[in-house]
Amino acid sequence: MKPETRTLTLLSCLMMVAQLDRQILSLQLDQIGREFLLSDTQLGLLSGFAFAVVFVICGFPVARLAATGSRRKLIAIAATVWSLFTLATAAAQGFGHLLLARLGVAAGESGSVVPAHSVISDSFEEGRRSSAMAVFVAGANIGVLLAFLIGGVVGQLYGWRAAFILAGLPGLVLALVFWRYGPAEVDGRYTATTPDLMAQTWETLRAHEGLWHVLWGMAATGIVTFGSLSWTPTFILRTHDLTQAQVGVFLAVTAGIIGGLGTVFSGRLADHLGRRAPWRRIGVVLGAILLAKPLALVFLLSSDRTVALGAMVGSVSLAAVFWGPTMAYAHAQVAPHLRPLVTAVFLFLFNLIGLGLGPTLVGLGSDLLAAQEVERPLAWALVGMHLTGLWGAWHYWQVIRIIRARGYAAPHKNHRES
Repeated sequence: MKPETRTLTLLSCLMMVAQLDRQILSLQLDQIGREFLLSDTQLGLLSGFAFAVVFVICGFPVARLAATGSRRKLIAIAATVWSLFTLATAAAQGFGHLLLARLGVAAGESGSVVPAHSVISDSFEEGRRSSAMAVFVAGANIGVLLAFLIGGVVGQLYGWRAAFILAGLPGLVLALVFWRYGPAEVDGRYTATTPDLMAQTWETLRAHEGLWHVLWGMAATGIVTFGSLSWTPTFILRTHDLTQAQVGVFLAVTAGIIGGLGTVFSGRLADHLGRRAPWRRIGVVLGAILLAKPLALVFLLSSDRTVALGAMVGSVSLAAVFWGPTMAYAHAQVAPHLRPLVTAVFLFLFNLIGLGLGPTLVGLGSDLLAAQEVERPLAWALVGMHLTGLWGAWHYWQVIRIIRARGYAAPHKNHRES
């Protein structure tokens, strides 16, 4: 196996486990809410805002370590941390315990995602980068598959605590494997000071209109991504008269397998179309967002279970199309030593806006609409969330306009400071 293929495989497996440990909560929300008498707003905080705050706070120190230290060791330690806190969730005795455990998972995951992106960009040339990023993100789809499968079947048969125990164990094994077989560091690691790196990153972002638009496009899309992941299982349970295990298996196949295939195919399609017309890499993202909206509305508003779930399958196949082309475009605009911090900025806003607002606002909206005796309050809260995706579509359209006018990759100097 080629070194870059082995690296991508290991990172995709870690992404899989990270998403398993992050999303295992979503199918347990009803059980946990009943056991601890929590409102939808509190459940939204657990699955959204609280996680996002710690994730983004830890992201910039992690980016600094990724730019100057051993990314292999950093990722392995991070996987150990989030896995241990996932196991600790199973022992929670109330909302406070659950909150602390989720904060620990967030801190650990921030130590893996940022350096992983920079490792992939260093390992693959520009023409293959969207495809490589898409394969990496497809690991998240498999993680979601496992989260829904374990969360649905194990959660129904043995309870939510058993589901968290089973989810926390694989990361400990993968952490040891990555420590031993992870990638060797590239020559000439950068030793610039943190203020220097931050200043270069800020100057690059400030001066590049395309980066600003793709940054906000990804953030707006994140509201839909995280809101859907957190609340779709609960919505199906409350609306379509299925058991927790049935919902888990359906979402495992839909989000895990079909969503993963859609992600990988879209990355390859973006690279293929982009060879002749680079703007088409981002055009694939825009098309997916616009095509997914009517399908999502049918899923949320149709009273026919077959029609609703069929529309959801189509929507989910397009859900993660944005990731590979977005990060490939961002990394093409900056020098290699700035990629960890640029990734941190993107993930900062993606998680702060998407994860921080998406699940929490859906939960709050559901509670407010229920108080007004609106029929199917969760459905309408999710409809409002999906409409924010049009904000993201507008930003991606602006990126296309900029690429067609100025070209795809910005000229930059590969500065290495010592």
